[in-house]
Amino acid sequence: MRLPSLVLLLASAFLLCSTDAQALPRFAAETGSKCQSCHINPSGGGMRNAFGAQFGREELPVPQWSDNAGIEDLSKLLPSFLGVGADFQTLYIARQIPDSSSARSHLDNEFFQMQGDIYFNFRIAKKINLYFMKGLYSGFEAYGLLHVLPLAGHVKIGKFIPNYGLRMDDHTAFIRKYTGFSPETGRPEITGLEAAVAPGPVVIGGGIYNAVDGFGATGGSEKAFLGRIDGMFGLSEKAFLGLGANVFRRNLASGSITLYGGFGSIGFGRLTLIGEGDYLRTATPTKTTTGVLLYGEANYTVLDGVDLKVAYDFYDPDKDLKTGASSRYSIGAEFFPIGGVEVRPMYRIITEVPADLKNNEFHLLFHIYL
Repeated sequence: MRLPSLVLLLASAFLLCSTDAQALPRFAAETGSKCQSCHINPSGGGMRNAFGAQFGREELPVPQWSDNAGIEDLSKLLPSFLGVGADFQTLYIARQIPDSSSARSHLDNEFFQMQGDIYFNFRIAKKINLYFMKGLYSGFEAYGLLHVLPLAGHVKIGKFIPNYGLRMDDHTAFIRKYTGFSPETGRPEITGLEAAVAPGPVVIGGGIYNAVDGFGATGGSEKAFLGRIDGMFGLSEKAFLGLGANVFRRNLASGSITLYGGFGSIGFGRLTLIGEGDYLRTATPTKTTTGVLLYGEANYTVLDGVDLKVAYDFYDPDKDLKTGASSRYSIGAEFFPIGGVEVRPMYRIITEVPADLKNNEFHLLFHIYL
């Protein structure tokens, strides 16, 4: 594996000078807030709490347009003990289809319903929540969330996605797809227990889970383990630095899969940078391979409701081979016309080693959320 020197420089800058930010990770970097400030799930992502819903309605969109839509009158609470939420993402994708022995290069396009999630949060006591999420493609999360540990800590037990890395809302991001935490490659939710404490700006946590979830008791006795530490630090009134590291090991009957890496972010006014780097070690009785994953993203708010975005993805399934690596360069924008609505056009340039295929893509994402 040989990375361009510029990519190595950018990746190092992201990891050394860059938080655990979820759903759209840059928001935590921009505001200096922890994930649980906006989400029911302390790991981030999924259903938004009252503050998160307010942030999405009032801080993100074009102010005048959102005021005209009357979004501020919406309440997420039914009775006082039940909250609801939803995320729907529809993607229009146009992509080059590479030359083949039977056809010349051409353009293909289609609509794809990428996400359709419904959330329910039952607050059965001041510090106890029952959370349920049902996805469009048969995936679900169901767990109890207990805020009962000292140092603002919590325990989460049930079926959910382990809290590894940055929780990107782009399921195709290499750091989610090839680590096994994206529905692109199957069901990422597994059953287990996770706990964390938050002494000051630092969060320290870990978990134990089934390595593979089956139906009932058919998943086997192998286990998976998580260790994680991350923190968000204020550098000034408008500058925030996040740093984190984690490890995840999945023991299987045929061997093991181990992930370890770092992630971070830095926000300064209207500019935010986020990044993650991971090693993916797959061991079997006959062979061990180590893959490399990198992600970097920069966002700049040009005016209220409009952000420019550039991103870089890299994946090499075996760093000891000179072939097989893939890079993806993306440029586009995020537009929030009114609260609860996002439009995200992105153009992706994709390169492969050793043969660079003609397979670039244009994405137009429509995101509606509650």
